[in-house]
Amino acid sequence: MKIINEIKQRAKKIAATIILPEANIDKRVYDACLYILENKLSKIIVLGKTSDFDERFQDKNCQIIDIENYAELDKFAQQLYELRKKKGMTLDEAKVKVKSPDYFSCMMLYNNLADGMVAGATWTTGDTLRPALQIVKTKPDKSIVTGVMLMVKDRCAPLVFGDVSLIENPSEENLADIAISSAEFMKSIFDIEPKVAMLSYSTKGSAKSEMVDKVRNATIIANKKSKFLIDGEMQVDSALDEKTAKKKGITSAVGGNANVLIFPDLNAGNIGYKLVARLGGYTAVGPIMLNFNKPVNDLSRGCTVDEIVSTVCITKLLTDTKNK
Repeated sequence: MKIINEIKQRAKKIAATIILPEANIDKRVYDACLYILENKLSKIIVLGKTSDFDERFQDKNCQIIDIENYAELDKFAQQLYELRKKKGMTLDEAKVKVKSPDYFSCMMLYNNLADGMVAGATWTTGDTLRPALQIVKTKPDKSIVTGVMLMVKDRCAPLVFGDVSLIENPSEENLADIAISSAEFMKSIFDIEPKVAMLSYSTKGSAKSEMVDKVRNATIIANKKSKFLIDGEMQVDSALDEKTAKKKGITSAVGGNANVLIFPDLNAGNIGYKLVARLGGYTAVGPIMLNFNKPVNDLSRGCTVDEIVSTVCITKLLTDTKNK
């Protein structure tokens, strides 16, 4: 796919190291790591014993770390204790936690020994994101982490759908922040002007309810907080079809031209991206987690090798300061 190949080529040029902590326990991650090394897409870190990996992992772009014998383990434990002692964590508990791959990987990010992490092929979203929220944390100007999906298809412009994986029932403020973060992602990854549609079952007051009010108010908040093109509330046909947008009174450049679709809740977002993938022939890449201090991305447990590779490449793009 052309868009994915372009992402791979751009990622290849970025000097960043991505940790894939499940390579020793999941064959898909193992195979994705081999593809990454063979195609020189990224420097990587994998966890386990050298005997867990074949000779192709003996590569200058790959570091194999045995957690039990890692020299900085005590330092990591002390740091974790300092970070979490106000939440009741003891030093003994910290010493146990840093030996688990999820916490260890986040401590690698905390110490600038890795630039990003991709996990979740076997872990739950909670296992992947909980230590990241505790250790890596959100950027100073962000209050939430949001999960967006990149939707790609040959001969079609890319789309970003948010939120599709994390925030079940976003508040007006949450929805505004999701819209802004999703627009930032579109701009940074593709250098395309984001046109953000705040989706609803109503277009510009055609229906009245608390659900519609939430989307309408979120649009007002988002426009006050950013200079992106953000319009709503609108139905999805108004967002994607110019004739329909005009008929329904959408006068902004977003109408009929939206490339960032913001769903009112997680039900709609998750259903929406899967319908577009299944019936529309799009490939869904993600979910991509936005707003961490360093990128941490959560794979679907049904992910393929290709999806893991694509996620690693997008994670690399998110580490690039020029893309922030």
